[in-house]
Amino acid sequence: MKKQILSLISNVDNAVSRIALSLTGEKKSLIILLFHGLFEDTTQISRGDVDPQQRLTVEQFRSFINYFLENNYTFVSSDTIVKGLDESRNFIMVTFDDGYYNNILALPVLNEFGVPAEFFISSNHVLQGKCFWWDVIYRERLKRGQTESAIAREVHALKGSKNDWIEDYIGREFGKDALKPIGDIDRPFTPQELREFSTDRRVVLGNHTSNHAILTNYSPEEIRTEIAGAQEQIRMMTGITPLTISYPNGNYSAEVIAASMECGLKLGIIVNDRKNYHPLVSGEKRCFMLDRFILWGDRNLVEQCETFRSDVHIYNSIKKMIYRNDREDRVLY
Repeated sequence: MKKQILSLISNVDNAVSRIALSLTGEKKSLIILLFHGLFEDTTQISRGDVDPQQRLTVEQFRSFINYFLENNYTFVSSDTIVKGLDESRNFIMVTFDDGYYNNILALPVLNEFGVPAEFFISSNHVLQGKCFWWDVIYRERLKRGQTESAIAREVHALKGSKNDWIEDYIGREFGKDALKPIGDIDRPFTPQELREFSTDRRVVLGNHTSNHAILTNYSPEEIRTEIAGAQEQIRMMTGITPLTISYPNGNYSAEVIAASMECGLKLGIIVNDRKNYHPLVSGEKRCFMLDRFILWGDRNLVEQCETFRSDVHIYNSIKKMIYRNDREDRVLY
């Protein structure tokens, strides 16, 4: 029932948001978009080799970038934000979480349009060559006839645990080789590939912790170890020290923000459907809680982009009242 109510409210919210945009325009801001993996086409999505998450193809990614360029948005990365944004202009930041090798599919599009993107790397996945645990659950449960809703509920439940426990669980359920990637679709970059990828002038690297740790499950000392470890490992592999952290699953706390600051990071990104209004001053606590939208491949792309640009939204407030501390069935990484 909750899902049906929220779906109805979301549809109304999107319509109201787009009407408001057409009538009143938009306030100047920074919009941040979240991506994970990209698919070559819809056939690749349907194979069930990997959790499709946002179900986005390369062509949809191209259309998204083209839409915002046509609407006079300037694409930026974290270094530009840290230096300070022109408050008379609209900006947009493209982010990819996790460190999937399939992110290379974005590179020709970024270079075609001359725009940057920030790629948040879970460094131990790169160093150890292991795939992401939610992809294992998705494909293995799908093979056993589980529904996508049931799979999402299992993933959601596991997110309350630390990464080591989750990976032990994966081994017990699916065998000791379960975290071995099946191909380019589910594997992370190798260290050499990440190094080469990072040399492209459109690519900026960010911190996504060493082990894709949902940091609110950890002690303050463990939080710092996860963040500092990723900083050092990414620097070791690429020579780059990230300026920005994307908190895995969007989860953060005062302890997480404090550890991020202590590790020399300048910005932190969460997952919340809101724009970031000017001014944005690097070093302030607000810059460690930057909001981010999600683009879905199975919804109308232009309508979503118009909703992102609007300053009128009712969905988030009602969703919080209905769900309180719960999350939707669609899960993020």
